[in-house]
Amino acid sequence: MIRILVLSALSLLGCRSQEARALEAEAARIGRAVDALRDAPNEAKAPLLGALEAEACDDSETCGLKALCSRAYSRHVEGLDKSARVKAMLAPDAGAEQAGAAVALLKEAESALAEAAQLTEDCAAKQGELRRRLKP
Repeated sequence: MIRILVLSALSLLGCRSQEARALEAEAARIGRAVDALRDAPNEAKAPLLGALEAEACDDSETCGLKALCSRAYSRHVEGLDKSARVKAMLAPDAGAEQAGAAVALLKEAESALAEAAQLTEDCAAKQGELRRRLKP
């Protein structure tokens, strides 16, 4: 009887350990995708954003990190895209009528980049918290 209880307790500990390892692996995988995105030059961020968004997650905290960082870098990429469009609109061969549209688009780009700056800080903070919590 005692032997059965001991074996049962050990198997339960093993299951929790497997769950913990799975959670650590998931958080590490999402963390690597976020790190790659953060460290990439601006022109390489869009495909890496797609890679982060394609990562699967099950744990609510890890999924929260993924959602926050995806939102942050989505706004960043959006701001970069709008900035590039503004630059094209202000090319020497562009018409004067595009100047007004460029000003409005520039404001949108600045807004997206400002929001992205705050969100990327939040992303980094949440990633650090998750890493500290899961540190073995």
